[in-house]
Amino acid sequence: MAEEVTSISLTNHSPQYSILSAPLRLLSILWAYPAYQKGNRLYEVERYDGAYLHYNIATQKKPDWYNAWLRRGNSLRQLQRYKDALTSYNHAIKIKPHDYWGWTFRGIALTKLERFDEAIASFDKAIKIDPENFEAWYERGLAFEGIFKFKAAAASYKRAIEIQPDLSAVWYHQGNALMNEERYADAVEAYDRSLQLQPGNYEAWFNRAEMLMNQYRYGDALNSYDQAIKLQPDSYTAWFNRGIALQKLHRYPEAVASYDRVIQLQPKDYEAWLYKAMALKPNWPETALESVDRALQINSESAAVWISRGQILLDLKQYESAIAAYDRATQVNPNYPEAWLGRGIALSRIERYQDAIIAFDNALQIQPDFLEAWNHRGRTLDQLGRYEEALAAYDKVLLYTSGDHPLATPAGLQRGEALERLERYDEAIAAYETIVQQQPNHFEAWIQLATVFENTQQPTKAVEAYEQALGIWPDNEFVSLKYGKALEASHWYQDAIKVYDHLIQRKPNFSDAWVRRGETFEQLYQYEEALRSYGVALELQPNHSTAIAHRNRLTQAMN
Repeated sequence: MAEEVTSISLTNHSPQYSILSAPLRLLSILWAYPAYQKGNRLYEVERYDGAYLHYNIATQKKPDWYNAWLRRGNSLRQLQRYKDALTSYNHAIKIKPHDYWGWTFRGIALTKLERFDEAIASFDKAIKIDPENFEAWYERGLAFEGIFKFKAAAASYKRAIEIQPDLSAVWYHQGNALMNEERYADAVEAYDRSLQLQPGNYEAWFNRAEMLMNQYRYGDALNSYDQAIKLQPDSYTAWFNRGIALQKLHRYPEAVASYDRVIQLQPKDYEAWLYKAMALKPNWPETALESVDRALQINSESAAVWISRGQILLDLKQYESAIAAYDRATQVNPNYPEAWLGRGIALSRIERYQDAIIAFDNALQIQPDFLEAWNHRGRTLDQLGRYEEALAAYDKVLLYTSGDHPLATPAGLQRGEALERLERYDEAIAAYETIVQQQPNHFEAWIQLATVFENTQQPTKAVEAYEQALGIWPDNEFVSLKYGKALEASHWYQDAIKVYDHLIQRKPNFSDAWVRRGETFEQLYQYEEALRSYGVALELQPNHSTAIAHRNRLTQAMN
């Protein structure tokens, strides 16, 4: 951990009063001085028990010697005899109540005794005597941390830093206070400053990584965990969290390797096997199942592990086995909403929709704002044709989310589709428009919007929506074909032909584009060109029923 600022610096800064300042007491000082000096020498070589004994002799020979009482207290504090140290500091303060160090040391002892409010009061006394000495500000911050008043702690550390900006420990603790205030970016800056001054501080690298994870800066967090691991290569927690960062970056093979290192360090940790399984799951679900089963061998009573097994089995499309895993999870702990969610998903995959809704409802009874459960409930109600209820479920998702939430857009799209099925087209248009306002590059939302405009005989608006979609995905043949059709419906036939010609140029064997081209030429009364287009379509696909019908109809009309 960061160096103990006060324990180093205060020893060197303890006040030294002249033994000649009170001539009448010269004899008693001379009598006590050898023991005092012996105590100093022993203290310097960290022989605190011997130092205490000699300081004790000095205070017995000269009971009013302030320095001797302070150093006696310091020795006792180093021996973790904090109550006795406090008694020493109280004696010193009685002798010199207006000296900074007595109150500061007293506050430190009280902090060690977890009497934090008294400690803060003692530091406040010291600060009142000497507001420019950083130690009391720093120790005051530690005391505030002890009672979870992190804002006050951060303010104390800030003042200590203003006085003494080049001590790593103060920046480190400032980072901790800001971390607990959830001021993650500020915490990272504090840890950065601490690490500039003391690059070998493992805890600062580790905590810095944690703060970066909270800001979704997974790459930077990974670098921080790597630095921490260089300092402590066998740090189980750093390797574990490194694996999580790699998973967030979708670097699954490296994440697996990180968890393997965790397992080497602690082979009986079921969570390491579980997290390894989750890293294996996207690409190697069969191997992931083996890993999660190892976790269950170590701890078969973990609902989280059974839930994960169910998720892997879902990916493997082993739905009945997945349901059994989720059932086991609910037996272990019926209050895990994720277990009921997974069970509902598996049931819906085998079209047991009513049972799935019951499972989703159980999840929502436990956690009413469980967005995934509301979303899947809506999708399942869609399958049952219960569109009004589905709409209410999607509305719940949108109620609890902002536009950038991963579920906001899928729920918005599904809400629009439910409104279309209910023939509430204006509301469907509004739903899709909300999505494209928040995410202008959302291809699917533009397509859905264009389709509703087509279905409500608004071809010009459909053209505009398709143009937006093609701006996102210019080479999409299906959308280009739909775009041409919308241009036809808007009576912009020449523009439609240009679209079809461009499609055919890119893909000459696209028979549907030739058919649409023929239909457009018919609208322009250019029947020979239309017949030629239908003929090319039939050369490419002789059984194309639409091309056959159009060619036959047009041939008869021309004869």
